[in-house]
Amino acid sequence: MTFVSFGARLLAATLFGLMTSAGHAHEVEIVGDGRYLVIVGFVQEPIFTGERNGLDLIIRPAGERDAIPGLEDGLNAELIAPDGETRRAFAIRPQYPHPGRYTFDVMLTEPGRYHVRVWGEIHDVSFDVTLPLDEVKPLSTLRFPD
Repeated sequence: MTFVSFGARLLAATLFGLMTSAGHAHEVEIVGDGRYLVIVGFVQEPIFTGERNGLDLIIRPAGERDAIPGLEDGLNAELIAPDGETRRAFAIRPQYPHPGRYTFDVMLTEPGRYHVRVWGEIHDVSFDVTLPLDEVKPLSTLRFPD
């Protein structure tokens, strides 16, 4: 992994923020000497326990809006539970009908902050990143009245 300045990270995050819909809490990592953005979050946000959800993985060239389709065979993902120890690998698949977006299905059972490790190949660039995901809240916080 290559060191990227705070300014470059801030620029990438700002550009990503301008190119996505408001309300999505996604994390951005720059890989390949600044050539690509690896963007992760959940498909449904905010996130609650006990509901079907999935990874929202987007890989795009830095400075471009369009994501890169056809990478699923070279991508791997592992979800890390809030305890930091419990891990599970998931098979990545394309996210229909969004070319260049990838996912796996999951039902989260514990509240807290999960992390996702994503690694693989983007054309000729190998990468391995672990990023935090938005906090998962207990489904009970939505119940009214109790």
